[in-house]
Amino acid sequence: MKKSLVIFILFVLFSSFAIGCERSPTINRMGTEQYYVQITNKGEIKGKQRFYTLSTYNKDGVEKTVTFGSVKPKDTPLKENAFIRLYIDQQDNNNTEINHKEVKSYEEVQKDDLPSKVKEKLHIK
Repeated sequence: MKKSLVIFILFVLFSSFAIGCERSPTINRMGTEQYYVQITNKGEIKGKQRFYTLSTYNKDGVEKTVTFGSVKPKDTPLKENAFIRLYIDQQDNNNTEINHKEVKSYEEVQKDDLPSKVKEKLHIK
């Protein structure tokens, strides 16, 4: 009986840890490449989520097209002209399109946080 209880408790602890790691934005960002995008439209509602398809740039100014879903409610678009840092885990780096499943996380950043090559591409002074 005690052995079963110990095994059950260890299973619950391990499961909680694994789920917590999966949901942690910091762990989701490990091993990803950062791309930057400026929100220029209100996105498109598909099902219960709002998706954006925009040009995005990495710190070296390499352009790709990204599609990503907002975590906000579908009736709440992201702020127009906001700068977003995307954390991308792309299997094929030669692919010029990034689908929403390759976007692991995102966060809003300030203009001053943008790399200089990204500012050039977005025509930001």
